[in-house]
Amino acid sequence: MTDQVFTVEDTVDTLMARHPATMAVFNAFGVDTCCGAHSSVREASARDGVDEAALVAALDRAIAEAR
Repeated sequence: MTDQVFTVEDTVDTLMARHPATMAVFNAFGVDTCCGAHSSVREASARDGVDEAALVAALDRAIAEAR
């Protein structure tokens, strides 16, 4: 069973609003958190050339550490 609190269909801005620690992760991966923030995590990964699985794992870690 997973403790994942988001899906790749959640938008970048929604995720940052719910879990502010994710902003640093998006920035570290080079994901556009300004104009592209209305994209889903999946869409942003593809658009910005980011490995989706690595991004999701890093987001999971950041959320867990912030709890």
